Amino acid sequence: MSGYRAARQKGDLDQAIMGYAEALLRGMNHPPMNILTFEHLTRALVTRFNDFGAREDLDHIISYFRHLSNLPLGAAGIKRLNVLHGLVIALRSRFEVGGRLEDIEDLISLLRHVITMIPPGTDGYRFFACNLASAWRKKYEQTDESEDLTEAISRYRAVLTSCPLDHPSRPLYLSNLAEVLMSRLERSGNPNDAQDVATLRQQLLDLLDKEHPDRIRYREVLLLCPPDHESKDTLLENLAFSLTSRFEYFGRMGCLEEAISLYRAALRLCPRGHPRRQESLRGLANVMHLRCLRTHSIEDLEESINLGRDNLALTPPGYRMRPQMLYNLSVGLQIQYTWTGDMGYVEEGIEHLYEASKLVKSGHPHSRRILHLLSLNLIHRFKRRGADTDITEAIKHYRNLIALIPEGHPEVSSMLSNLAGCLRFNFSRTGDAEHLEESIALYRSAIKYPFSNARDRLVAAKNWTALSLLQRAIDLGPIVQTRHEYISGRDIEHLRSLPMDAASYAIESHAHEEAIEMLEQGRALLWSGMRSLRTPLDHLRGVDKSLADEFTEISQALEAIITATDVRDFVQTPAGTDGDGVAIGRKDTFARDLAEKCRLSGELDKVVLRIQALPGFENFWRPVSFRHLQTAAIGGPVVIINLSEYRSDILIVRSNHPVVQIPTPTNFFHTVTKLAHQLSETRKTHLLESKKYDRVLRQTLEELSELVGRPVAKRLMELGIPEQSRIWFCPTSVLASLPIHAAGPISSHIKRYLCDINVCSYTPSLSALIASRSRTLSGPASGQPSLLIVGQPDKYLSGVDPETRSIECLVDSGSVTRITGEAATPENVIAHLPMHPWVHFACHGMLQPGRPFESSFLLQHNIHLTLLRIAKAHVPTAELAFLAACHTAELTEDGTPDEVLHLTAAMQFSGFRSVIGTMWAMVDEDGQDLSEYFYGKMFAAGAQVVSYEKSARALRHATQKLRAKMGISLERWVNFVHYGA
Repeated sequence: MSGYRAARQKGDLDQAIMGYAEALLRGMNHPPMNILTFEHLTRALVTRFNDFGAREDLDHIISYFRHLSNLPLGAAGIKRLNVLHGLVIALRSRFEVGGRLEDIEDLISLLRHVITMIPPGTDGYRFFACNLASAWRKKYEQTDESEDLTEAISRYRAVLTSCPLDHPSRPLYLSNLAEVLMSRLERSGNPNDAQDVATLRQQLLDLLDKEHPDRIRYREVLLLCPPDHESKDTLLENLAFSLTSRFEYFGRMGCLEEAISLYRAALRLCPRGHPRRQESLRGLANVMHLRCLRTHSIEDLEESINLGRDNLALTPPGYRMRPQMLYNLSVGLQIQYTWTGDMGYVEEGIEHLYEASKLVKSGHPHSRRILHLLSLNLIHRFKRRGADTDITEAIKHYRNLIALIPEGHPEVSSMLSNLAGCLRFNFSRTGDAEHLEESIALYRSAIKYPFSNARDRLVAAKNWTALSLLQRAIDLGPIVQTRHEYISGRDIEHLRSLPMDAASYAIESHAHEEAIEMLEQGRALLWSGMRSLRTPLDHLRGVDKSLADEFTEISQALEAIITATDVRDFVQTPAGTDGDGVAIGRKDTFARDLAEKCRLSGELDKVVLRIQALPGFENFWRPVSFRHLQTAAIGGPVVIINLSEYRSDILIVRSNHPVVQIPTPTNFFHTVTKLAHQLSETRKTHLLESKKYDRVLRQTLEELSELVGRPVAKRLMELGIPEQSRIWFCPTSVLASLPIHAAGPISSHIKRYLCDINVCSYTPSLSALIASRSRTLSGPASGQPSLLIVGQPDKYLSGVDPETRSIECLVDSGSVTRITGEAATPENVIAHLPMHPWVHFACHGMLQPGRPFESSFLLQHNIHLTLLRIAKAHVPTAELAFLAACHTAELTEDGTPDEVLHLTAAMQFSGFRSVIGTMWAMVDEDGQDLSEYFYGKMFAAGAQVVSYEKSARALRHATQKLRAKMGISLERWVNFVHYGA
């Protein structure tokens, strides 16, 4: 043996084994010496198996160790526990190679005997007890019997309980128990197991957050280990595994890089034919996969896949780990397909997964994962090639999976959603309404499934059906306030993020156009619902006037109900009675209104079906496609910022160009949420001109510069969009409350904000921007538009009169109508709006927290012109509204930011193409200054046409002039924003 240890030549090892065998034959009459020689022979066979992997050696080793264990070992100076340890390792190795259930049962029986020989609480006891727990776990993986898993959990828990808190092996025991509990969680979905796993992982996290004795020991041993030591590859792998665990818990790339180097070194020590080469291949493939997920390096992914292929080639068909290896390789192939679109990876994955599915017992958690990934690959192939067999096979697999998963398991929700998606594809292919109906029912079940987690709800929400259900639920309210109360209610709080979460899922899948369609259908639902009742009918009127008139009549009746300030606004009977004078309550009136709304909706649906039957009107009143939404960017790029806790992204929409994605930092969601909360909370305690608020606002703009401003400005330049171009922002969620237009400073050498680099506007949705451009004007295309000025001065607004007079001086006095004082009533203002394409409000703006439709302009005698009253107005000739009042573009506290319910949006909805508003309270004197700068720019000398389309640039000019004044704080010029065309 000494010759083999020195030269590592197999011939020397074979010769030593033959020598031991011959010595046994010669020394039959010397029992102690025979026992020692027999032990040496067995150990030599162990060495040959470890180094060269001869299966027949393993069978002899087990047989010899069994024989040795029955001999009087003490006389030969051999410890019985060492022999039993050798037998444990040999039985475990034969099970790993062949997967024979008899071997694992023999191992369990042997270990039960061994632990009775060792004092409890010692390291030796814990070592063998841990091996016994591991054997039960391996038996469970083979049999799928829950009793085996329960036994493994019980054994691991006992080992952990006996281990001191500062023991070097405690992290291993924590990890083992967490893994088997995770297996039971995957099987049954027991929430108690989920809590235990979280607790154990936190304890493990605390222990790993420092240099652990195991890693120190591995490093020290490696330093002392000769380059050709037979166990050096194992030591390298142990240290690499420890570093990989550290990376997985803390995300420290240095640990992962070191682990990769160590696995590469271990692989070099295990050339082809080496029995431990598979372990090194598997470890290196795993860490390369982890690095590719972090860096998105396609080279790392390719190396991981090739290592997996090499490992699989070394694996015999009956090897028990082969299904897991096939699955792991298929996961990498799936990612490669997602990144490259190469169908070859899908084909290879399907082949591997079919093989794996035949090797695993039906119903086992491994089987569920395999069939799920197989179904996803079949769907990919169906989408590309349209083979009916692929989608039929995927549907069959998902039905089987749902039947196999126990009730109460969190996976049920995701499987329901996946089956619904398959049926939706089938409906698209066959037009079979039953598939569509079942798909809708399955999505509803997936969303409402009581044991689903947030991720599974997201998967369900990514589909049009889930969003349609939300829209349908909102439509149940007869008036717009009840719809808002439904949206903002706690009962569906978890659903409010569905559009953004769904879009984030689509973006993850590189489906940018679908993501934008989802955002459009799922946000600003109240405005879009009311806007649909004002659909332009000029084309329809030319084809079928009576049908257009019928649609108009029903739409107007519905709008009267929906936009009612109170349920009694549209009741024709005397207040408090029915038609016969019988007293009725509010609840009865509400029920009657709801019934009327449902009746009208049914009639309108029938009219819409008749319209859709006309040639050329097939898409009338259907959700708009991305191609139509893309026309919103005809005047310049629209920057959509999707905010979701799963992932956030910036999408740039341009006309006739693909969507451009700008990835965001991983902390984007939490940072933005914190900024919005911080700014809002500071305003509650610090009023206008507060140094504290100014400081918080400055910090907010600097953060927004890093998160949004710089990336957007840089990408627009790369796309060839020059500075000073117009751009539109369409922010989602709490981003709608932040001044993105003023993000900055952008550049360090010159103090420029984003609004200095580009002319920034906002839009609640792409449809709102399209509508702002699509309305037909009946007024003149040239000359000066007429202007309505609504002013209401008081002791707090002494600047209103100078402001309105200065505007009159800049505009042709013959085209100005001024309503102030006693004339400034809501009825008078609403009556004058259709007479003037431009309007300027100079009065108080009021917010009503939690009731955005009651936000208002305060007019004569403290009477309110509310947001809802403005929304009911229909002003087809409207062009520009300047709202020089407080809070006109501010969202109410505790509102729903994605509904964009503020006065500026209401003016835009009522017909105004461009609207200027304020994000918070404004200083009185700024009204006069900003108006002079703004209208001076709009009516500049030499202007042939004064157009609302110049209002965004004029506002930018005005705020820059205001900013240049001495003593103007940051919040005063940031306050003013532009919405619309």
